[in-house]
Amino acid sequence: MSALPVPQQAGFTPCHEDIACQVLGTSAEPLGWLFWQQGRADALTSRLALLLSGHLASASLGSELSAARLTHQTLLDINDLANNARSVEHFLQCLHQVLLRLMPADNFYVALLNDAGSALRYPYFADLRESVPPQPDEHFPCRDGLPSLTAWLCQQRVFTLLSAADIRRLCRHGELQLNGELPAWWMGMPLVDEAGQVRGAVVVQSYDESATFDDGAQATFLFIAHHIAGALARLSYRSELEHKVWLRTAELEGINTRLRAEVAERQRSEQLQSVLFRIGDISNTSLSMEAFFVGLHRLLLEFIDAGNCLVCLYDASRDELSFPYCSDLYLSEPAPRRPGSGLLEQVLHSGRPLLYSAAAGSDDDGDATRPLSWLGVPLYSGDVLRGVLAVQSYQRGVHYDFRDQELLEFVANHIGSALSRVQALDDLQRAYADLEQRVLERTNQLDAVNAQLHHDSLHDPLTKLPNRSYFSRVLKRSWDQFQLEPAQRFAVMFIDLDRFKLVNDTLGHLAGDRLLAEAGQRIRGCLGYSDFLARLGGDEFAVLLGGIDALDCCERLAQTMVAEFERPIMLSGRELFITVSVGLVLADKEHYSRAEDLLRDADHAMYRTKQRGRHGYTLFNHELRRDQADQLALEAELRHALENQQELVPYYQAIVDSDSGALAGFETLVRWHHPQRGLIPPGVFLPMAEESGLILKVDRYMIEHACRQLSEWYRSGRIAHEVCLHINLSSAHFHDAGLVDWLRQLMQRHALPPGTLHLEITESALIDVPDVAIAVMRQLKEHGICLALDDFGTGYSALSYLHRYHFDVLKIDQAFVREIHCHQESAAIVRAILALAAALGLEVVAEGVETLQQVQALRQLGCPRLQGYYFARPAPAAELDWARLAGMPQELACAAPA
Repeated sequence: MSALPVPQQAGFTPCHEDIACQVLGTSAEPLGWLFWQQGRADALTSRLALLLSGHLASASLGSELSAARLTHQTLLDINDLANNARSVEHFLQCLHQVLLRLMPADNFYVALLNDAGSALRYPYFADLRESVPPQPDEHFPCRDGLPSLTAWLCQQRVFTLLSAADIRRLCRHGELQLNGELPAWWMGMPLVDEAGQVRGAVVVQSYDESATFDDGAQATFLFIAHHIAGALARLSYRSELEHKVWLRTAELEGINTRLRAEVAERQRSEQLQSVLFRIGDISNTSLSMEAFFVGLHRLLLEFIDAGNCLVCLYDASRDELSFPYCSDLYLSEPAPRRPGSGLLEQVLHSGRPLLYSAAAGSDDDGDATRPLSWLGVPLYSGDVLRGVLAVQSYQRGVHYDFRDQELLEFVANHIGSALSRVQALDDLQRAYADLEQRVLERTNQLDAVNAQLHHDSLHDPLTKLPNRSYFSRVLKRSWDQFQLEPAQRFAVMFIDLDRFKLVNDTLGHLAGDRLLAEAGQRIRGCLGYSDFLARLGGDEFAVLLGGIDALDCCERLAQTMVAEFERPIMLSGRELFITVSVGLVLADKEHYSRAEDLLRDADHAMYRTKQRGRHGYTLFNHELRRDQADQLALEAELRHALENQQELVPYYQAIVDSDSGALAGFETLVRWHHPQRGLIPPGVFLPMAEESGLILKVDRYMIEHACRQLSEWYRSGRIAHEVCLHINLSSAHFHDAGLVDWLRQLMQRHALPPGTLHLEITESALIDVPDVAIAVMRQLKEHGICLALDDFGTGYSALSYLHRYHFDVLKIDQAFVREIHCHQESAAIVRAILALAAALGLEVVAEGVETLQQVQALRQLGCPRLQGYYFARPAPAAELDWARLAGMPQELACAAPA
């Protein structure tokens, strides 16, 4: 062994002359001191001091390790308590026992705040001096006065160690109040959660002044308090979670209970619905009453205890109760009897259901034949009470309720319906005998009436010809046959009587009916055996021609039919001429897909005949089909032309005085300068304008422009104020309520004198609206507007027009003027017209004057005014030949016969 170091190096320190001292341990943490007398084995003593220092250091480390182990185990126990404790109170009780291992904590308690932080309670309180814990503070920190020591600690939010003197000083300063005995030492730590909120406090106190809390106890208390706060937080969270789980479990159990109840109720409802449907099926069958009651009884047994079932009927005429059905344990086919005072009678008397249950211990207990539970409902047939349906039980465990009553009432309704059905069947059987005989008699009459009705529904009552509906059926059938067999070709002819409305207005509707019947007979006489004739309505007829291969056959038939109507018709002793307009179309798969399209095109062809002057026929072809499309396009373009001031242009043709040759007036004619089509003649677009209703706008457009032009000529001195203006007026204007006011305002706006404006009206306008025309013409004359009858002499009843209407001017049609110089008949007609006009005081204008010979002839006959190409062709205002018009007097003077 090596030699020991010198005493100074060994820690030897002389503390006295003959005494030496050695520190055991380290100078930073001394464990003790060894003292000995100098000179006596100093080296050995130093070595002994070293051994003792090692032993003491080892003992100190062992003590610290034991304390650490105890602390670690305590913390593990606290953690286990937090995880396994049944409640906060149980946790705190066990925690106190664990805390006693580490420090003196006989007086230990825990205070907790509620969730709102408004009340302080003491879930655990252990104190050797006070066995009763403090009362909970319901108004934290306090309602009145000063807070308690624990409440004061929660407000301070820091670890606090107080002695008795400290507590007295705080009380004197008015910071808190003390309840109970004053402790010698008091140590408390606030419990703070993760959010930094104070949730309570843990307190240890001592009543022994010598038992002070040293640094180790304080460190242990702080350490334990921190873990107590975490454990309480986990317990609180677990308790809250368990409460939520309990609430959710209770909610789910309630939902499950309700679902089971709903499922059970739904199953019962489905079963009940099935039974009710089967009851309804039985009620609607023709079973006998006995079989019906047995079936209902079996179905009742599926829902209620109906082993004992009874049906009772009451006969009011005999005042007797009968029992058509009875299935009972003690009753078997009860005999009819008079009403008494039993349960059945109570239901019959009240007319309401009755539930009866025998009370426990009643006199009925000893009688096995008396029912213990009884349910009866009334049987109604409509509003009549017929009897009672009852079920009863002799067992104590059976009690009927309102559900059973509801089911029994439903069954009773079906029984009542069945009783009504049986009674109705009896009444029906008694009525069958009489009904069969009456039906037999009426069947023959009905067959005849139905046959007549069927015939009337397909025929016209006036002409006895098939009607439009019948013709549509035959046309559809012929078209379908043509689709299957192209050789079965056919044609459709559309026939319309010309001027039929004139006959109705002149001779009356009775004459018109006779004319329609005669027309039907004439058309029928022109047809073959296989041809089908129908009256479509009004004066329209249609013919389906079978076995037609080409339009040549149709054309020959149309010529025959048109010629047939050239013969006069005698009506009421009067000879009458009537013509027809015919349209024909041949069935064609290439251009048609529906049968009704054939009738449409035949109608269009007939209308084209009307446009050409009536009294003829038209064969529908591809050109007409293109014209149909062109008419639609032309109508749209005419609408745009009315908005474009440059397309519709007024043309003016002069009217001259035959004696002087002076200008007497102008007739305004419309011309359409189409930007692509060029100049469109009036005969092309005016009929389309009439049909589409655009003629109203066209006429107003022309009248407005012509009046403005005439007013400009007046102001410029181009013409004298005696020169008048003639403008054509369509019959459609007679239905325009604002026409008269518009013309009056127009004349006022352009300062036109009365008698300047002459409206030319054709005979067709008077035929269409005779009564309306009289009223409108009267109003026009009242405002100084003159009226001219155009194309006079070409109609059927021109003289009647002069009698009914008050015209100012007659215009002789150019048909008479054209041959006036070479045919005496034309000259005679013109002479007669002039004589008639002179007698009536009417002005006369001859139209269509084109040659000098015509001028001379008219002047010799005394025609006052002339119009035609000889004087001037129609031209726009800017292109009028004013020089020729000015030289016309000299020209006529030179042309006068010698």
